Formats: sequence, C-alpha cells, structure tokens
Amino acid sequence: MVVTAQRVEHNLQSTPVAVTAITSDFLDRFDLRNLTSLQNAAPNLVFNPGGGGSSSQVNAFIRGVGEFDFLLTTDPAVGLYMDGIYMARTFGATLELADVERVEVLRGPQGTLFGKNNIGGAISVTTRKPTGSGASRAQLSVGNYSSVSADLYTDQALSETLSLGASLLYRKSDGWQVRPGRDGGQENKLGGRATLAWKPSDAFDSTLSLEFISQDQTSNANVMIAFVPGADFFSPLFNGFVAQPNTCCTVNSLKHSAAEGPLNRDNLHGTAFTWTNSWQLTDAVQLKSITGLRQTHADFGRDGDNGAFNYNGDMHNEHHNQFSQEIQASGKTDRFNWVGGVYYFKERTRDQTQLVTASGLYDALNALGPTHPSGLWFARYALDFNLDFDNRQTTEDYAAYINGDLKFTDRLSLEAGVRYTKEKKAFSQYALRRESHSSLFLPTNPFTGLLDESTVTPPSDKCSDVYDQGTRYDCSASWSDVSPRLGLTYQWSDDVFGYVSASRGFRSGGFDGRPTQLSGVNDFKPEHLKSYEVGLKTLLADHRVRLNTAAFYNQYDDKQVLLIFGTTVVTQNAAKASVYGFETDLDAAVTEHFMLRGSLGYTHGKYNRWFDPNAVGGPADYSKRKLRNAPEWTANLAGVYDLPVRDGAVVRLLGNLSYVADMYLDSENSAVLHAGARTLVDAGIFYVGRDERFEVGVQAKNLTDAQELVGGVNLLSFFGYAEGYYNAPRRFFLTVKYHTR
Repeated sequence: MVVTAQRVEHNLQSTPVAVTAITSDFLDRFDLRNLTSLQNAAPNLVFNPGGGGSSSQVNAFIRGVGEFDFLLTTDPAVGLYMDGIYMARTFGATLELADVERVEVLRGPQGTLFGKNNIGGAISVTTRKPTGSGASRAQLSVGNYSSVSADLYTDQALSETLSLGASLLYRKSDGWQVRPGRDGGQENKLGGRATLAWKPSDAFDSTLSLEFISQDQTSNANVMIAFVPGADFFSPLFNGFVAQPNTCCTVNSLKHSAAEGPLNRDNLHGTAFTWTNSWQLTDAVQLKSITGLRQTHADFGRDGDNGAFNYNGDMHNEHHNQFSQEIQASGKTDRFNWVGGVYYFKERTRDQTQLVTASGLYDALNALGPTHPSGLWFARYALDFNLDFDNRQTTEDYAAYINGDLKFTDRLSLEAGVRYTKEKKAFSQYALRRESHSSLFLPTNPFTGLLDESTVTPPSDKCSDVYDQGTRYDCSASWSDVSPRLGLTYQWSDDVFGYVSASRGFRSGGFDGRPTQLSGVNDFKPEHLKSYEVGLKTLLADHRVRLNTAAFYNQYDDKQVLLIFGTTVVTQNAAKASVYGFETDLDAAVTEHFMLRGSLGYTHGKYNRWFDPNAVGGPADYSKRKLRNAPEWTANLAGVYDLPVRDGAVVRLLGNLSYVADMYLDSENSAVLHAGARTLVDAGIFYVGRDERFEVGVQAKNLTDAQELVGGVNLLSFFGYAEGYYNAPRRFFLTVKYHTR
C-alpha cells in the first residue's frame, strides 16, 4: 500500500510513522464514509460530538490528545487535511463523497511535514485523481427513520490530456429522537465535488478541485442527563418569576424530548477550492504548489435544558474564510531522500453568539421595583445573562520545513526534520447583556444605569482596556517555535522494518473567547509535546498478513485544558501531563475469500502536575485527574467473507465490531460525564454480481442498539443541569450499488 504520510508517495511498510491507512474499498464496504466513523477502524482514535448543537464539526482525539471546542479562539490539536489542505475549522468536513481514495490516520506530532503544527496527529484525506477511465459508480440506500441516501461518481476524459471527476451526495433522514417539532438527529444534506486533472506532458500535471456542501437540519440530539433543583440560583428565580405556572426543568428521555423553538437548528453552507501543480524538474527533483481556499457559513444552536422553556441554550452564526499556499520541493538519490518547503496560512473568522439564560428574568425583576422586599431589583443587571457576543479573529501562520532520510547502509537510515513556525493572532470581542442593554464587563449603578468605569483594564497584557461603554476590547499576540524530529530506521529483512523516533509538537496560544466578567479577559500560552516512539512493521505468511505495531511515550508541557467555572469557560495551561501506550494494526488474507482487518490500542494518560491557585473554593491540586476523551482501550475487528455462488457472483458477508473503554468526557472528571464502555456491532449481507458491477444487500449499524454517552457539558454548579449526547441507535439500510469498470 502506498501512503503520503511523509508528503511524498511511499510504501506503508517502510514509513517510520504510526499510521493507519484505510482504502476506499474498505470505507465503501463498511459504510465508514462519515469522518467520525473512522474510530471504528483505527486504534487510539475517538471523536467527540460537535459543541453548540452542531453535528458538522470534527473533534478528534488521538492517544488522548485533542480539542473539542468549536470556538474560533481554539485550534484543533489533531489536524484534518483534504488533499494536503489544512482545515482550521472542521465544519462541513466530510468523507461521504464517493471520490475519496484513501484516509491516513497519523498518530503523534506531525508538525515537521504537515501544514500548521499538529501536536496530536493528523487525519489526511486523499481524493481520487481523475484519469479519464470512463468508470462510473452509483449507490442508493433506504432505511429506517425514513432515511434516503444517494451517491454518484464518474471519471471521464474530456481530451487526451484533460480528465473530469465528479461526485454528488444526498442524505435525508427524519432523525431518531422524537420532538414536538423536527426530530433530533435529523439529516438533510447535499454536497458535491468536481475535479479537473490536466497532464499535458510527463513533466507537468495540474489538478483543480471545487466542492460544496449544504445542509438544513436539526441540532445534535441532546439529553438533560441531570438536574438538581436548588443547586443553582437561576432556575428557582426563573421558575418563581417567569415560568409560572409550569416549571423548568425535567431530566429527559434518550428517545423522547420536549425541546422545540428557534434554538434547534444545524445549518451549513460551504465551498472549497484546491489547486495542485507538480513539475518534474529532473528525474530526481520535483516541485509542487498546493493552493487552498475554503469558505464556510454555519448557523447552529442548542437547547441546553432540552425543554419548552428558554431557560438555557445558545445560538451561533459563524463565517469562516481561510487561504493557504505551500511550495514544496522533493528529491531522491541512491542514499538521500528529502522534502522541504515554505507555507503560508491566513484565516478570518467571525462568530456571533447569543447565550440564552432564564430569558425574561430581567424584565420580571425590573418590574418589582426598588421597594420589593426581596431586593432582587438591585441585582437585575447582574442577573441578566442573556448575552450577545461578536467575536472576530484573524490568524496568520508562516512556516518553513525540511525533512530527509540518509542511508548509512542498505538497511540502516537516519531520518531528521525540522520546522520553524511563526504565528500571529488578532482577536476582538463585543459583548452586551441583551435584555438590560448593559455592560458585561463593568458594574452598573442599579439606580441610574450608569457604568462604573474606574476599572477597565483586564488581567491579560495582550489585551486592551475595555472601551465603547464597556462592550469591546482587542487582543493580539504572536508565537514562534522550532519543532524537530529525529529517528533511526532499520530494514531487518524484506518483510520486517523497524524504527525509533523522537519529535516535538507545538500548538500556539490564544485568548479566552467566553469571558463573563473583566477578570475573564485573558490569554493562554502555547503547549508543547515531546513524543518518543518505537515501531515494527511486518509482512507475514507469504505477504498474506500485515502486522504493524508501535509503542509511544508523550510528555506534555503547559497543556491547554478547557475548564468551566460557573458561567466562565476558560483555557488554562495545566502544567505537565504524560501519556504512554501502544497500538497494533492487522490486515490478513485468511483465505482467498476471507479477509480480516483489526486494530488494538492502549493509552494511559494522567496529569503529572496541575495545581490551580485560583480554583473555585480555593487552591486545588488536579494532578490525579485523567485526560478527557482518553479511553484506556480501543479495539476493532472487521471481516469480509465472499461465498461464491454461480457465474462469478458471490454472496458477501460483512461484520465489524468496535470497542471503546470507559472514559471521562470533561477535564474536571465529573461523575455525571463519565461514559461507560461501549461495543458497537455492524453487519451486512450483499449479493455481488460478476466483475462486482452490481451489488444489492442489507446492512445494520449498531446492531445491538447500544447507546452510551459520547459527549456532554456539566453546568450543574451554575445552571443546575448537565447535558449529554449519545451515539445513534440501531439503523437498517437496503442498498443497491452499480459500478462500471
């Protein structure tokens, strides 16, 4: 198998990186074209559902390293790449288009070679390059929950030197969580990609790709998994002054919900442009230009209390634009192979957020007047937590890199690489208490409504004083880093390859994007990760078995951790943490008709030192906490058995079992967000005609109907409830496929 884990094509079995490569055939057979379903095929990989109600985000965790927040002030710790283009915001990321050729899951820091530095790893998606073969494919599926999906792909020659590849997808489903309005988990999506490949000579080729995605559906199916009346002060006030004669809130059922209203939406429109040009300058030297442009508009929301009242939730309107340009050169000789380049990236993002908290409470308290015995009239401004935010950020990233391997002998090689990164961020925020039209950051006189402007300076020296009547501030900062990689490889035999490596990953700092008071206007530092890895890649049983294994040890410094303190969500540099473990990938052709693919991963992560002197309730030592979204064990096993029938046709039996151990879904290790272990079983049976041109069959996803927590947020301390997200229930599909060869 050929992969591009080192940015140039290379045999998987001699690539000194822990990588799981998944082909288009495997993705198609097991219906793993949703990006988050990759955790059913790769070790030590889990995904967290999108926050804010969006189902379109991709929040990956590899070896316990990842980031789950969609806010523009945070960067992914695991990079996602589409044809070499880094995606800063993962809204609309999809594998579902039928032109995906392969996916590579690279574990460990990949900053030496891939785009912006990726401290935890990278997921690299490579689409098909049209060749003018004349091949076409079509697939139609129908299933329970009134689901319909259609996929089309064609590869056609427009001339002797120009080819066109085009793909189209359509998804429609009623959803699986019953609601008074539109059901939760609904799907309504249309997308496509067109690719032109031009090869006028052996020395030059150019590939231009345009894609779009559009969806109009409900937000993630959510559940109020806990509610403690009186644990907060908002719900008693809301029930006493606004919600009468009914009251909020009630713990919901996984299958049924009372949620309705304008918060429940998950809409997305996006376009992307990719242009890659390659010049073969000599037999040994190649030059490549990779240009990318992406634009996304996401409009989504969540009803946090999952009820008919506007007690708590939020709405987001996000506009994202990014541009990247990479110039890459590579070369090879008998003893030395190398790749190097320069990289530029610019991102402009705007997020407009409306936070709903006990809507109507300010008007009710304002009507009491100053003589009311409760004295709540005097607190009406402070209790208005219906907030409007307008966040804007511009990020620029400059980098230069070089990576090479030098052969000392025919078997022993030295691999070394280094990347220099310079990143700048400029952030601005407008914030207002919506119902009272008062400042969020400065105290307000309860009698006159005038601001107390005696203190306007936030704690961060990267941010300005608040201005414009206490509603605005600006921040800017820059960081630079040198990320090296060093390794030794040894080809023990034609079928056995080993390596050891040490690398350093970097993720730039940033600014807290959700302050609810002046003291929350703060910044956080970059984080660094040192990774040590040893791997062995083997071909066994006359190349019928591929067994690849890696063991690793990671040491975090200044790890960025997202924490919730009451109404304040902050990113804190949590000192040191360590992660170690191993993973194994297996491919086996058991017989001519029976194929197995599996993986096993183990991760042990903990904080070595994390002391917070400013914790709520006094200084606290969090050193015993486990890393979030870091299950100790992950495993999967997939099998395909072709039973020959007649005239070259076969009956194809498919099975896929995946296991994820229990884990904590938040950095605080809340008991309410402790997810139990889950085992998912997928199965299918297909009739495959001669030459595999026609297929018809049925498939089941999550055959045992196992549903466990896969994400959530703990707001018990301030809003009195916790919210959770579950994986989808059992699904059945009848599928027809047609291929021309």
